[in-house]
Amino acid sequence: MNRPYRPKPTAANSQPVPLAPLFNRILVGAFAALVTARPLVSGDDPGRLRLTSGSGPVSFTLSMIVVLLGYTVWQVAKGRGRPADWAIVPMLLAGVGVVAYISSRLGDRYARPGMFVAWEWIGLAIAFYLARRLTASANDSRGILNLMLASAVSIGAISLYQVAAGPLDIANTDVEVPAEKAPLAGDDEFYPELNRSLAPMKQPHGTFDSPETLLAYLLLILPAAVVYARFRTTTAWRRAAVLIPLVLIAGALGTLVANPFGGVTAQWSEAIELATRHPAFGVGPGNFSRHVFGVLGPHSAWFGMAATMGIIGLALFAGAAILAMARARPGKTSESRAPAPAERRWEFHFGGMAGLVLGFIWSVGELPAEAPANEVLRVGFVAVLRAIVWFLSFALLETIRPTRLALGRAIFGGAGLALVYGLVFDAPGFMTILIPLFVMLALGANLRLPDVPELPEGGWTKPVRVVSMFLVIGLGIAHLNMAAVPAWSTADGVRQARMASRVYPDLHREIERARPGAERATALTKARGFLLGNILQPLREASERDPGNAALLLELSRWRRPLWEYQLAADPENAARVADDTLRAADRAGKLDPNNPAAQRSLIEALTLFRKNSSTRAAERVVQINKRIAFIVEREPKMEVPLRFRVVQMLLDLKESDELLKPEITRLFDLDREEGHGHLTKEQKTEIVKKAKDVMKDVPKAVLEEWTN
Repeated sequence: MNRPYRPKPTAANSQPVPLAPLFNRILVGAFAALVTARPLVSGDDPGRLRLTSGSGPVSFTLSMIVVLLGYTVWQVAKGRGRPADWAIVPMLLAGVGVVAYISSRLGDRYARPGMFVAWEWIGLAIAFYLARRLTASANDSRGILNLMLASAVSIGAISLYQVAAGPLDIANTDVEVPAEKAPLAGDDEFYPELNRSLAPMKQPHGTFDSPETLLAYLLLILPAAVVYARFRTTTAWRRAAVLIPLVLIAGALGTLVANPFGGVTAQWSEAIELATRHPAFGVGPGNFSRHVFGVLGPHSAWFGMAATMGIIGLALFAGAAILAMARARPGKTSESRAPAPAERRWEFHFGGMAGLVLGFIWSVGELPAEAPANEVLRVGFVAVLRAIVWFLSFALLETIRPTRLALGRAIFGGAGLALVYGLVFDAPGFMTILIPLFVMLALGANLRLPDVPELPEGGWTKPVRVVSMFLVIGLGIAHLNMAAVPAWSTADGVRQARMASRVYPDLHREIERARPGAERATALTKARGFLLGNILQPLREASERDPGNAALLLELSRWRRPLWEYQLAADPENAARVADDTLRAADRAGKLDPNNPAAQRSLIEALTLFRKNSSTRAAERVVQINKRIAFIVEREPKMEVPLRFRVVQMLLDLKESDELLKPEITRLFDLDREEGHGHLTKEQKTEIVKKAKDVMKDVPKAVLEEWTN
């Protein structure tokens, strides 16, 4: 009997790729992408004080949390991990974030900046932790360092292009925005110097907001670039490695020509005084300019940290920096003198490419809403130029193998330069510098220790890792609710309103040009509907998701003032509700940001407008205006005469009674004769005297004296 044929099983020709190592390499590539993208993200507004700030830094922190979540999932799935010491440095860095959050909630201070600053410090802690644990091997550490060096060379090349753009009359890298005559949504209506520098941007600045930040970044990376040039070989391609430090040195020299050292110690004394008055927790992140009026920072990252986060915050940071430096200090062992291993690492190539794309996307997100559409091409040109230099640099760096000892010394020296630089500039305190600084220190610690096999799973490790995974999930949800969603909503709402506010002035002018009757009513309805739907609605929706944003509330109050005028003409019954909403928003902003007089200025503008166009609660509104002026004068005595001139001017135009006009005019002229309250111009005096003689029956003595003079 013939048996049926059954083929014998044969051994597989190849084994399937294990998922755990593949997932690990994907995570390394994701981390590499974020490290590459971070220097391309504008980050000199950590407290998000400006309404027009993009959402790149917030998205970066969320991305770091996602990578951390992937790492915890990988640990749970694999069941073993690399030997590592306690994560003391990340805990200290996260502790600085906790102090920032606590400090922002104490006393009369603006709390919202502290929340975003706290999350940035948590993101920094995660970046250091991932660099220590996820890229713990010498091979991975060298790959991350090569990515950072290639990014520095590409940014240095951009800075050199910026230096040459003027003399050579070639296209600049900065986005060119046409000047707008009318105010746009997101502009600081009052005291813009509290939230941003009013000085024009100097060249070069690379991809950063200032030359100071660029110089700090180049100083941090430069020693490592010199080491790679020293270890180049005699081949023609590798000899080109000498260009790497030369580009960075040339970029640093070009930055020094921009003279970033003017008046560096001007505000040290104020920072020390604030730290002395609030020693424990400081005055809160983002509140320095609220106490030292008109100054964003003290020109010292560490004095500024002491002033805003107190001795506790500075001590936690100093502890983290000292401990990270100690662990990165190169050790002279036999293994450290050997070159780091060289392997093909697709995760770094793809991670670098993804980082460049991600940086381009975030750069486009930072474009001003009023920028012409073709300015995206300029950003794309810069991105292409940067990518070409980056790929050439990374390919060259991958062929050079310095010893661990040499790389460790370079990292240690560059970190030391950046920390010392922080004594005279604010830039090293920004996350654009702190993140590469601490990532490099983590890489230095990795290079100092020998690679060891992974540990077997212990009896307690799996439950701990499962708990850690759920903690990271909770951290991500908290970040979404507290930081990401509010920041994204505000950025999107302000962008929509800003674009619409470019069109609004033309619609408003149509009302003035329209003939009385149906044509004027149609123009008014059209302008009112546009204002409500395209400007106020996006701002209102953003304020609902970002309720602690004082600047956003002031923006709402600002754009409700013209809405009140429309309501007064078209729907008088609802005008009172709009007036109440306007005052309520400004008053709420004043309570959220109590040391910023912008809310009081907004209230003065609203009350003055209401008094000019409506006789309802006339006397009460004048009293309220004087109350707001008194608040502003406490901080800015020189503003009293200009503000009171506006009040007197309004009362004269309304032909108020002598009983109300006489004390106001007398007080104005008395203050004008004194020093420290501001002064009237000759034209202003003439205007008041002429109107007072026409309006008043009993002209005050002060007016007669001015008339005689």
